Parts: sequence; structure tokens; C-alpha cells
Amino acid sequence: MKVMTPKVSPSIYIRYNLPEVYLKQFKEICPNIVVEPWNFDEPEPEVTADLSECEILLTLGMRDNLNILKKAKNVKWVHSISAGLDAMLTDVVKNSDVIITNAKGCTSVPIAEHTIALISAFSRDIPTMVKKQRAQEWCKMLPVRTLAGSTVGIIGYGEIGYEIAKRCKGLEMKVIGCRRNPDKKNKKHEPADVVVGMDQVDEVLAKSDYVVVALPSTKDTIHFMNKERFSKMKKDSYLINVGRGNTVAEKDLVDCLRNGKIAGAGLDVFEVEPLPKDHPFWYMDNVIVSPHNAYNSSNHSERVMKLILENLTRFYEGIPLLNVVDKKLGY
Repeated sequence: MKVMTPKVSPSIYIRYNLPEVYLKQFKEICPNIVVEPWNFDEPEPEVTADLSECEILLTLGMRDNLNILKKAKNVKWVHSISAGLDAMLTDVVKNSDVIITNAKGCTSVPIAEHTIALISAFSRDIPTMVKKQRAQEWCKMLPVRTLAGSTVGIIGYGEIGYEIAKRCKGLEMKVIGCRRNPDKKNKKHEPADVVVGMDQVDEVLAKSDYVVVALPSTKDTIHFMNKERFSKMKKDSYLINVGRGNTVAEKDLVDCLRNGKIAGAGLDVFEVEPLPKDHPFWYMDNVIVSPHNAYNSSNHSERVMKLILENLTRFYEGIPLLNVVDKKLGY
């Protein structure tokens, strides 16, 4: 990857509701900044700023229908505040020379903690406890499953999967990682008991008491978890999805849950968000719905902004950027 050192401070377009404290830090590195606020839970706004001289875009997303690249003909680098890039990687972007970076790694720990919370909730039957509490019923004999000795299969064993595996091993669980390149190592220490290729995913599903899906959204992962793959899972196993919503075929999952083909599902991401009010997931006793907030933490903004400021300095100095995305692979 080649980054050209600007002769002057680069012009930055920030498409994000950037806190004032960070805006000041940005301006210390680069005073040429235009901000058009956008919150994650709001519709994506039209671009009104003049982007003709803009070299850097900092945004929550970038969809082709806004033609941002046509307006920002001199852009060299786009950074996504989130790790997911499915809405950003259009054909126009993929076929351009623009460098794409994302927030990979900034959310891995909170997502892993959220995953453990969902697994633990099912193992101790917390949903039933809450239901009994509201009915003022004292019910001691609820079915529980000890996590120690249970097997968790992590489908999509990247940085998030690595952090999940570390925590599962701390609970004395058996961990199987499943990834496109099983020989690639995440870190010096490998917490998983075994790491296998995606060609062995059916075997992983058959062995796992908890199946954690942490896949990115690519053309190869859409509805990766479908009726056929659910049929490979144990009837008393649970599905946890903390990756991307479209990697799970929701209609197939609803059918499996209703017919007892798997025990339950903890879902943080969905095919349509916000989840429609008439969706079956809201009303199913064996489903835990979390509103795509697994990434959140008490220091989320600090972690994200630290990465961006580091990359901004690197860009200005002509040093290779962190978290550069392979646009063809989609992550």
C-alpha cells in the first residue's frame, strides 16, 4: 500500500457526529476539516459540502446512491467508524484506488463480552428466571447447563472470534475456531483447542453446544447459516450471531426454533434493522434480542478515535495505515 505524503495538510470531510473534544485533536493535526453530523440511528443524509478538494473521508457509511466518490474526486482514503463494510464496498469503491480502513479491533472485546453474556444467559436459563420474577413465581428447579466442558464453535474466527475464544477458555469450555484460512494465526497465544477451515463447518456445527457466528458480510456469507446448516446442529444447541445480520437466513431460523430443531438463539444483528415490530423474534421465548449494541462499551469512543488519530498522523507523514481493508474480500 502506498500513501502519498501531502505537501500541505489534507482536507478532511467528517460524516459523523464528532464530539468537540476530538474535533480539537483532529484540527491540531489537520485544520482543514468539514463536519456534517450523522448519528448511527438516523437515515443517511445527503452531502451538502463541497468535496472537490477533499482527500480524506471519515464516515459511518458510504452508499453508492449518494455518489460521494464523484463529488470527492481527489479522495485518497476513506475510514469507516464501524467494522462492518457491506454498505460501503460498492463496485465503484472496489474498483477505485481509494484506501479503505475500518474500526476492526476497537469493538472486539465488548462484542466478546456480549457473546459470553448471551451464552451464560442460556446456560443458566436467565430468560425463564426473568419471566418467573415478573409473575412472582419462586422456581428453583430450572434446567441449567454447566459451561465447563461444553463446546463452542466460532464460525468466522478473526479478531472478534479470538477474544471470544479467550473468554470461553477462561470458563473451561472447549473451543473450535472455523475460518477461511485455518493456518493463519491471530496472536502468539492461540486460545482455541483447534482451528479448522470452512470446509469443515458441518463437523463444527455437529460438535458444538453453542455456535457463535462472527462472519463479515460478503457475497460468500449471505445466508451462510441456513436450513441445511441448522440441521447439522444439535437439538439442544444455541446459535449466537454477533457478526452481520444477513449471514443468517432468518426465516429458516424461525422455523427451526419453532420446531425444536435447535434450542434457542441470541441475536445482536438482523437482516432488517431496527427489527420490525411484527417480527417473530420479539415474541419467542427461546430468543434473546439485543439491538445491535454488542460493540458498545464505556470507552468505545476513545478506542475508535485513538485509531483514527493514529491513522491521520500516519497519512500526513506518509506511513502505511492501520486496518487497511482488502476490498475484494470485504474485510
